[in-house]
Amino acid sequence: MNKIYTVEEMEVIEKHISKYYGKIENVYHEIFSPDIHIDICIVPPTKEKDYYTLVTMGMGAYKMSVPLELKDENLERAELAISLPPNWKIGQSDEIWYWPIRLLKRLARLSIETNSWIGWGHSIDNQEVFAENTNLCASLIVEPQGVDGEAEICVLPNGDKVNFYHVIPLYREEVDYKKENNCEQLLAQMADISFVVDPQRFSAISDELEEELYAQIMDDAQWHLDVIREKNLNIDEICAYNHMAIYLRWCVENNLMSDLFLEKEKDIVDKVKSDPINADLRTYIKEKLGNLLILPYFNDEGIEFARYYYSYASVPYYPSDVDNYALEYFGEERYYCDEFDDETYLFVQFDENYYQEIAKIIKQRYDAWNINKQDNDKKDEPVELVQAMMEYLDCTCEYFPPMIDDDPITAAYSYAKRNGKKDGFIPVLINVDDTLWDCLIFNNNAESDNGKYDFNFKKVEEYRNIMLEKSLNNGCELISDLLTERKKDFLEDGTDWQEEIVGEMSDGGENNRFISYWDYDTEKTAPVILAYIPVNNPWEIFAYLPFGNWNDCPNTEQLMAISKYWFEEYGAVPAAISKDTLEYVLPKAIEQEKAIEVSQEHFACCPDVLQNFDELGILADCLSKSKMWYFWWD
Repeated sequence: MNKIYTVEEMEVIEKHISKYYGKIENVYHEIFSPDIHIDICIVPPTKEKDYYTLVTMGMGAYKMSVPLELKDENLERAELAISLPPNWKIGQSDEIWYWPIRLLKRLARLSIETNSWIGWGHSIDNQEVFAENTNLCASLIVEPQGVDGEAEICVLPNGDKVNFYHVIPLYREEVDYKKENNCEQLLAQMADISFVVDPQRFSAISDELEEELYAQIMDDAQWHLDVIREKNLNIDEICAYNHMAIYLRWCVENNLMSDLFLEKEKDIVDKVKSDPINADLRTYIKEKLGNLLILPYFNDEGIEFARYYYSYASVPYYPSDVDNYALEYFGEERYYCDEFDDETYLFVQFDENYYQEIAKIIKQRYDAWNINKQDNDKKDEPVELVQAMMEYLDCTCEYFPPMIDDDPITAAYSYAKRNGKKDGFIPVLINVDDTLWDCLIFNNNAESDNGKYDFNFKKVEEYRNIMLEKSLNNGCELISDLLTERKKDFLEDGTDWQEEIVGEMSDGGENNRFISYWDYDTEKTAPVILAYIPVNNPWEIFAYLPFGNWNDCPNTEQLMAISKYWFEEYGAVPAAISKDTLEYVLPKAIEQEKAIEVSQEHFACCPDVLQNFDELGILADCLSKSKMWYFWWD
C-alpha cells in the first residue's frame, strides 16, 4: 500500500497550512516512504507567533479506520501539527532536537500500523521518554492551537475533509490522569500550560510550585557532592562549589543580578565588588543559597544568558568549558587518570588565576551571544542537503546555521574533541555545500537516479569498509615523492628552488582559528555540520569524507597515508572540510627547526599554498606560530 495525495490535493493542503499556520520556510521531504509519504512543513517564528510550527503533509492521504458509529463525522483523514520554541535547533539529528519530527511521523503512521484512527482527545503512550533531556513520554491530540477555528478542516477537491489536530506532549502522570478521568478534565488542569513544547515544563498534575522551582535550578552543588561521596574522591567537598562560585562572581561583577538579589544579598555583593579575592562565595552558596544557583537570582539579561550558556545540552555550555579548562590545566594524561575518575574539574586549584582564566571564557561566550542574537538577517537554510549529509554520514551530528560569531561552533568542536577521546569518535566540521556533496557521492560511486539528494548507502558502506581495511603506503615517502614531482617544473625552468621558492623564514602570521567555513560575502559562517565520525584514528575520517581526488588534491588513500604520517609526527588531526579546503588542528605549533621542512610537505600535498604565500619561508614562519594548518586547492 502506498497512499499519496494527488498534485491538486497537495496544493490545497499546502495552501491551507500557509493560510492558517504561516508561510512555509522549508519542507523536510521524506526520502523513503513504506506506505504513506509524510513531509514535514516548517513554519518559522514571527513577531506574532514566536515559535516554530511543524505540520505533517501526507498523513491525510490515507483514510483511517473510524468506528461505524462515527462514519458520518468525516474523521477518516487527518494532519498533525506541533509547536516548538524559537530557539529549537531545527535540522539537528541529535534526539534532544529531532524527537518532535520523529513523533509526528510515528503518529502519522500509527493508524496504518494498528488499523485504527487518531482524533480529538486521543492520548498515545510512547512507552519511554522522547529524549534524554525530558520526561515527556506521551501525546495528546487536540484542536489546532494558535490559529482560528477555520484551520480545523481543509476540504479537498473531491469534497473529502482533512481534519487538522495539534499534538501536546504529556508526562506519565498527565496521561494516567486523563485515563482515570477524561480529556476535558486534563485540559482544565493544563489551562496555564503553553501548547509550545517545553521539555522541562512543570507537570499539570504534580505540585506546581515544586516543579516550577526545579525548572528554575541552574546548578545544585548537591549533585557534585553526591559524586564526590559515591566515587570516594580524595578532595575537600568545598570543591563542589568551585565553578558555581566563579560563575556567580562573574555575573555580580558584570551587573547580571536581579534587583531583589542585590537588595537581599547586599553584603556579599559589596564584598565581591570591593574585595573579590577574599569574598568567600563557595561558603556563601553552601550556607546562604542552599547549594543552589537559580534563575530568579539574575536579572532579565542574566536569565537569558544563563538559559543560553548554563542550560543542559546547550552549546556553548558552561560546565563543558570548565571541563575543557581542566583538560588544558592538567594535560591529557592526567586528565584521564584513575585518581580523578572522570571528575577532573573538581581538582583544579581554586585561586584567583583560576577565576581570571574562566572569566575570560565566560566573557568570550557572552560577547558572542550578544553579537549573534542581534542577527536578524535569517535566510533559507539548505534543510534537504543537511538531512541528506547527516544520513550519508550515519553518525551523531550537530547542525549550525549561519552566524556572525562562530563561538558556538568552535565551542561544540572543542567539547566533541575532548569527549571523542573517551567515546571513540573524531569530530569534523563540514560545510553544507552542494559541490562537496557531489564530490562525496562521486568518490563513493553512490549516485542514484531517485533525486538530487538520494544515494546508494550500500555503496557508501562498501567504500568505507574498503578504505578502512586498506594497508596504507608510507606517508612520509609519499610526501617525498610528491615533492620531487612538484619541483620538476620549477627546476626545469631554471628556478632556484631554495632562493626563489623557499626563501627566508620570516613575516608569517599566526593562524589559530578555523577559516574554511566562513562565507566572506555575507561575513557569516556557512551552514556547518559537526559530525562525530566513529573511527579511532584521525586519518580514517577520509573513509567517511572522501572529498579529494580532483585537480592537485590527493585522493582518499593518499590523504589517509599523509594524515597518518602528520598525526604520528606532529599530532595533526583533520578538523574541517569544505568543497575545496581542509584544515588540521595540532596540540602545539611545530618547532622552528622543522618549519621549513614542513612547509615543503604542505606544498607537496597542496601546491596552491603558493597562492597564499609568496615564499614557503613565510608559510614556515606561520606554521611555527600556529596550531592550525590550512589547505586550499584552487
